[in-house]
Amino acid sequence: MARNNSPSVLNIPNALTCLRLFLAVPFIWLVSYEGVISSYLALLVFCVAALTDWLDGYLAKRLNQKTPFGIFMDPFADKVLVLSALLVFMWLNLASLWIVLVIMAREFIITSLRILSETRGATIGAMPSGKHKMVSQLSAIISILAIVCAQYTLTALTGLPWDTALSRMGSQGVFWARVISLAPNTLLFIAMIFSVVSGIEFIRKHRNLFLKL
Repeated sequence: MARNNSPSVLNIPNALTCLRLFLAVPFIWLVSYEGVISSYLALLVFCVAALTDWLDGYLAKRLNQKTPFGIFMDPFADKVLVLSALLVFMWLNLASLWIVLVIMAREFIITSLRILSETRGATIGAMPSGKHKMVSQLSAIISILAIVCAQYTLTALTGLPWDTALSRMGSQGVFWARVISLAPNTLLFIAMIFSVVSGIEFIRKHRNLFLKL
């Protein structure tokens, strides 16, 4: 009887992927709590989750523990984490609705294609452009969370709304208040461009899935 040499689903890379998925819950709670301590904890939780995105892929290659479950769940966990952050940002008026909708539409289409592929017995792995997209999204979200931490900290130290506190520092303060106000949507717009480009490349490469619908 031949031995099954395929790696078990119960391995460290898959555990890290599932951890990233579960970390979305405390992250949402912390970032929506709107406080100094909770904002820093939200940043910490998200950074840990982002680290698992790199670590699970690294360990899967290093330990030769790639599985169909991990190949499918890794990008799915990424999407849950990123979309959770975007929805909370939109609720906090940090992200424009149309930018979030474009990114969500891209993720919905690509996820649907992955599920369709799974039903046909084929697992689609991440593409290089998809990894670049993920890096741009994580970088934007971490930067925005750092901005939120700075805003709450400035408000706590001065007892004034952060933009008012900056405005009272003169013309330079007004300038930085404007920059900080525009930064979240600017960062997300850049991430959106990466998302759209990678989505188009993914569809072009796997267009045969459409042809078989």
